[in-house]
Amino acid sequence: MTTLKWDHAVQFVNQPDESIATFAGQWLNAFAGGRHPGWGTWNALSYFGLTYIEFLAIYDYVELASAQADFLLSRDAAQLLPENLVLHRVALRTDDIDQTHAELRSQGLQVSPIVNGQRNDPQGNVISWRIFTIDGDFNGLPYPFVLQWGEDDNARLTRLRAQGLDKPHPAGEVTLQSAIFEVQDPQAAREHWHALFGFNELSEGLSAGQQRFLFRQGEANRLVELVFNASDPSLKGQRFRVGRGEYRFQ
Repeated sequence: MTTLKWDHAVQFVNQPDESIATFAGQWLNAFAGGRHPGWGTWNALSYFGLTYIEFLAIYDYVELASAQADFLLSRDAAQLLPENLVLHRVALRTDDIDQTHAELRSQGLQVSPIVNGQRNDPQGNVISWRIFTIDGDFNGLPYPFVLQWGEDDNARLTRLRAQGLDKPHPAGEVTLQSAIFEVQDPQAAREHWHALFGFNELSEGLSAGQQRFLFRQGEANRLVELVFNASDPSLKGQRFRVGRGEYRFQ
């Protein structure tokens, strides 16, 4: 089985610039990302090393409508926005997307074809990746999607730092530590994702390297909260929201 890592979390918004301002008010960096040609979306981003938060919005409704049949994230955006400003899915990163695609398809998942994605960053650089999505859900919980960047982790982190995108936050040292999913049956969700994606099991979730996917009982059936580990003790326990997405320092 290929090794998967937590790449990013998707928060649906209507105005990415407002998310940037909200994060700035919490002493966290966030930046304009760019448009996704052919998918009808655009984003802003907040980096914590190689794991980041994507604030995803609709840019072009006509383009979005054309993409919905073939691309799951465009379909998510059309179904959720403008009313439901929620955290929704996580993305997993692989260094062998063809093998990961074959492995998940062999387990009976409805995987999309692998497609190429790209956008221009604010400096005009072309950022490229390969991606596939997984249709359906497990007891209502949407599956992650999987991508592979056009450069390895070390090269990508070096570039992000050189561009000033991954840089120290005004709040001090902050890492994105946990993603919390609200599901009807936490144990079943944990066991299912463990079997599919190979993450180690914890008592309340899964260990994705130094980070965690945690499952708690509830009716939302989606990602509901992101937890930061902050070095500044004055931040611990503080909470804020982007739309209906919950964010917490620990």
